[in-house]
Amino acid sequence: SNEGRGYVQRRIIRRAIRHGYKLGQKTPFFHKLVKDLVAVMGDAYPHLASQEKRITEVLRVEEERFFETLATGMQILDEALGLDSTKGSATVKLLPGDVAFKLHDTYGFPLDLSADVCRENGVEVDEAGFNAAMEAQKAKGRAAGKFKMDRALDYNAHGNAFMGYDHLTFGTNIVALYADGVAVDAL
Repeated sequence: SNEGRGYVQRRIIRRAIRHGYKLGQKTPFFHKLVKDLVAVMGDAYPHLASQEKRITEVLRVEEERFFETLATGMQILDEALGLDSTKGSATVKLLPGDVAFKLHDTYGFPLDLSADVCRENGVEVDEAGFNAAMEAQKAKGRAAGKFKMDRALDYNAHGNAFMGYDHLTFGTNIVALYADGVAVDAL
């Protein structure tokens, strides 16, 4: 899930996947641990045993999706930080907020993950810049979502009732037509 307990679980899972990635696991591995978890904890948590296949499949799908995100995000982050495997350290001291936001917004690479990678390399994240980019994106979304009308329509009759839940077709009468904000008799 993207909210509540499911969101917390997803973050924990993704953090574990990233640590496996750091240890050289470049393909999904975490879902394979469910069988051992059931063997160790199944008596205390019988629901684990009855849901083993479903849990394994959900984890596998989450891993596959996140491995794509992780590989792409790490490549972009490594470039932004100027990471060089021969030097072993970053060439910058601050990850720009707009880069962190692009990783988050475009590639689904969470800010806390960017912050972890940065911290490990002695780099700070411009969180103020990230937050500013996030607010700009939200404002842009709100503006795009608003219905704007440059002229008030002069229509005083009752509104239409939606009948689609009960009928596939339904006869009706057109009681008003507008073209460019002006009432017309025909279109």
